[in-house]
Amino acid sequence: MSRLARAAGLVSAATLVSRVLGLLRDAVRAALVGARGLSDALSVAFKIPNLLRDLFAEGAFAGAFVPTLSRVKAEHGDAAAFKLLNRALATLLVYVGLVVVGLVVFAEPVVRLMTAENFEKRAVFPLTVILVRLLAPFLLFICLAVAAQSALNVFGRFFVPALSPALQNLTLVAGGFLLLSLGQERVEAAFPWACLLLAGGALQFFVQVPALWRVGWRPRFEPDLGLRTPEARRIVRRMLPVAGGLAAAHVSILVNTWIATETPGGDSTLYYAFRLVHLPVGLVGVAVGTVVLAQASAKVVRGDEDGVRATLSEGLLLSLALSMPAFAGLLALGPVLAEMLFHWGNLKPDEAAAIGTTIRWFAPAVVFYCSVKVVVPAFYARGDVRGPLKASLVAVAVNLACALSLKDLLSYRALALAVGCGQAANLAVLLALLKRRDGGGGPGLTLRIAKVAAAAAACGAVAWAATHVLPGGSGAVSRIARGLLSVLAGAAAYIAAGWLLRSSDIAALRRLGRRTSA
Repeated sequence: MSRLARAAGLVSAATLVSRVLGLLRDAVRAALVGARGLSDALSVAFKIPNLLRDLFAEGAFAGAFVPTLSRVKAEHGDAAAFKLLNRALATLLVYVGLVVVGLVVFAEPVVRLMTAENFEKRAVFPLTVILVRLLAPFLLFICLAVAAQSALNVFGRFFVPALSPALQNLTLVAGGFLLLSLGQERVEAAFPWACLLLAGGALQFFVQVPALWRVGWRPRFEPDLGLRTPEARRIVRRMLPVAGGLAAAHVSILVNTWIATETPGGDSTLYYAFRLVHLPVGLVGVAVGTVVLAQASAKVVRGDEDGVRATLSEGLLLSLALSMPAFAGLLALGPVLAEMLFHWGNLKPDEAAAIGTTIRWFAPAVVFYCSVKVVVPAFYARGDVRGPLKASLVAVAVNLACALSLKDLLSYRALALAVGCGQAANLAVLLALLKRRDGGGGPGLTLRIAKVAAAAAACGAVAWAATHVLPGGSGAVSRIARGLLSVLAGAAAYIAAGWLLRSSDIAALRRLGRRTSA
């Protein structure tokens, strides 16, 4: 088993804990606030700091910071790397802190900008504004957490950063169960839930501090507000094109939010359905992409271009071997999974049915989303931020075109389909740019992918058949058993089909699973 697969397996194991807790978190949230009204207020309010997080942290900053920190560490040693980390943390603290203050002051016009015209007339609008102000500091905590995670990855520490989001989810699950046990009504539950979100964001940063301390980091407040050092200027130069692409993507998200909030419950339905996409994207795309970025950055510093290409190829095949059966499973089991996960408490049967249908519209996005998350780090490792920017702009254009052309036919469900179309375009452009630079993907690649796709088709067919064979029922035990058994049947079919087809990639997953469990 390769070093990349082992590292990705470690990150995936930690991410699995977080994402499973995330599903439980969203089930608790659905039981507390349902999928309309207050749930829409929470979705919109939390979306605003999340969008800014992508801009300041996970998307632009991480892709620029990891290669720069890797180079400083390799050329000047650990002490110089820690000095750069302190400057980055202090600078983020100042500048992102100012953004948080602005978000608190201008929360009301920001919500108006984000939502459809009729949303302002709904009773939840004032509550949404209050929740935006309450959740604004979440942005600061998460930016600091991403900087800490990036540094730990450069120092070869993957497990703790990947596990840190689990603390936020654990906080929300425990607090949510407490609120349910107290019999909180929907309005009463909204504010405590937002406070739990904020506390979880803070934990994501502070839980990584001991790990940083163990590798030698000592905190110093050394902001570089004027970007005086060459490393700071290099980070900003790499960030700007990425931030530009993300800003264009956020225009798409803004339009999507307008469309979603035209229908009461639309934004919440999309939120819950996307949680099922978020699980494989986190387990596969983010986990493999995190390791690809760290390992490819180190190989670029050594001048090992063949190693960079090999890392990318292995990462992409590993991603496809995991994301293709996830796509097939979501397409087959969308309604069953929605009934199992979300039909609790205040969430009504028709709301669960809407979520299940939307999961199916989202399903194709899983393969493309995961692949993009793996391919983009190979560009960042080489210092190429323009390639992903071009691909991102194409993705935004395709996403908007699909959403606007299909919204009258599919309503908010058009947004779920548009995500997959946009990410497919994104991946196509990225692969075309890589082919122009590096040539083809090597012999036998097409056959390997075809074997994985055939096994994934078997997975989906068996999972779908299982839902029709297993007894139905509205009881909790019946819904959970039907969902879990259908998932297990699909997974078994995938492994069996991979064995019959002699797929080396699926066989590698079996070996990785045995080593992880051992």
